[in-house]
Amino acid sequence: MNLSDIQLPIAPLLQHFHDAQNRMATSNIAIIQQLNAHIQANKGKQLRPLLTLISACCCGLPLNAQPTHPIFSTAAAIEMLHTSTLIHDDVIDNSNLRRNSPTVNSLWNNKTAVLIGDFYLAQVMKTINTIDNHLLTNAINNTVIQMCEGELLQQQCSGLYNTDINLYLTIINKKTATLISTCCLSGAILANDNPSIHTAAAQFGTELGIAFQIRDDIIDFLPSNTTGKPQGNDIREHKCTLPIILALKNPKTNDKLLPLINKNNISHSDLQAAITLITDAGYIDLAKNELYKHLQHAHTLLHNLPDNIYRHAMSDIVDSLKEI
Repeated sequence: MNLSDIQLPIAPLLQHFHDAQNRMATSNIAIIQQLNAHIQANKGKQLRPLLTLISACCCGLPLNAQPTHPIFSTAAAIEMLHTSTLIHDDVIDNSNLRRNSPTVNSLWNNKTAVLIGDFYLAQVMKTINTIDNHLLTNAINNTVIQMCEGELLQQQCSGLYNTDINLYLTIINKKTATLISTCCLSGAILANDNPSIHTAAAQFGTELGIAFQIRDDIIDFLPSNTTGKPQGNDIREHKCTLPIILALKNPKTNDKLLPLINKNNISHSDLQAAITLITDAGYIDLAKNELYKHLQHAHTLLHNLPDNIYRHAMSDIVDSLKEI
């Protein structure tokens, strides 16, 4: 994803977002300062606040918006919410690497990671409450609930290799798509009073979020030196991702794959054998086809939003997810 091109239309707004982000993370507690420094040094593309700002501009936010406009603290809160979930996920998954760098739990410990994640989440709720917009507050609150439900549902389904695609879509809708939908919705809420525009933005975000998670499922099969994540981590954690579900639907593949992955501790050789089996049998390609369907649907939904350079930037984000 070429972020510089996508950021260009909203470049005048980015410093206001970064300032709001720094204010939210500020603390005079030394360990929080150390944790913030590590987390900021290893931040990702910050796609979610970018989507929030672009959606707002698409729906009418002027580029000369004042630094005190609530869109900036909202974008910062959304990024902090996302970061909180990643920190907690690393604890749950016992991950040592994220973006090719050590995780908080691996450098400190699980307790510290959970607490800094909680600190971030508390900062999010405090920030959103000060904005005093009931539509925004409801959207963020519902998002946190949906994400927790999605993670719990995924935990419940862990190792249950009869998961069907409908259940899989329910899980990824809750755990991933709901936050991306809320990014687009939040931008629309703070820039436009038209409920139909709110709905259009949220629907686009949902479809984009589903595609984003399917792409993440596919990336799990790629070597770690290209992704920054341990290869096959989803398989080790007995997650039923789309390539695995598709492979298990075929009885012939099922008979070969289950003995490799349906065990408490999956060896490195079994993991590599499973990755090779799923890849060579074409299930990564089938998952890509599903990804492209959702990306095309996202493109179609964009036509319900105002036609301007910001909508074109959102279209570029959709296209960027084709890159694997």
